Amino acid sequence: MRTTLALATAACLTLPVIGAGAEAPAVVTLVEDQAALLRSSGRFALAEGVRLQAGDVVEVADKGLVQIGLADGTKLSLGPQSRFHVAALAASRSDFYLLQGWSKFALARPATPLRVTTPFFGLGAAEAIVVLHVRSEEASLFVEKGELRLSEGFVKASATSAVAVRAGQFYARKAEQRGTLLPRPAPAFVAAMPRHYQDNLPERLAKHKDREVAPRRLGDLAYADVEAWLKGPPDLRRPMMQRLRSHAREPQFRKALIANLSFHPEWDRILFPDKYKPKPPPVAGPAAAPQAKE
Repeated sequence: MRTTLALATAACLTLPVIGAGAEAPAVVTLVEDQAALLRSSGRFALAEGVRLQAGDVVEVADKGLVQIGLADGTKLSLGPQSRFHVAALAASRSDFYLLQGWSKFALARPATPLRVTTPFFGLGAAEAIVVLHVRSEEASLFVEKGELRLSEGFVKASATSAVAVRAGQFYARKAEQRGTLLPRPAPAFVAAMPRHYQDNLPERLAKHKDREVAPRRLGDLAYADVEAWLKGPPDLRRPMMQRLRSHAREPQFRKALIANLSFHPEWDRILFPDKYKPKPPPVAGPAAAPQAKE
């Protein structure tokens, strides 16, 4: 593997950017084959030049490829079958999740630490090139350059996370098992990896810097489009719930929410608000007449 490999799996990203409180720009700089954008109440066709927003979900087709450029020079590639969520974009912290698929991150410089959370581990790095693959039964990554730290489970990493993975090392973990750290990537990982991940991610941000594209709407958002995200851990479900709460009034979406309420019980308050209204005080009965003294 020659250069630029970086991380992403149902994941979470910390990214100091220009301007306090300003939203960090994330521009789609490359789309091959097909990719969809789930935003607000709709499903859209993703295109080059689209600016991503907090709350967006990106889904890449079976043979697709999407590249995203950040203002600091960081490059993020989403490979085939990727399901990627932008939980937050801010100067103080940006959170990305990758639930499945291939991804490659190339961090621009140590001043922009990156944190990614997946269903199998959370990871963080300050300067690294990493390739990441998330499947239903296992997630694995290879660090081509730099170093990162891992926390096992569907949890966010921190600077003190227990597992360190250094340049040249490979890490894999299955659900409910301890992860395995190897001195080189597993042959099956290399064989399955998208071929273009053996090369540097191309520099494409300048081409789209002054060109903003509106995504084309394909249809309304259905429960099935966001089901996997609504059934994630609480810190992923709750912000998603706030963005989608208006859908509770749509009959089909509401029906699916109720049928799956055990997976996301926080929707109960939105679906059945009358249950949570303050109960009226008890009505006092007529005062008993005082008994006469004999």
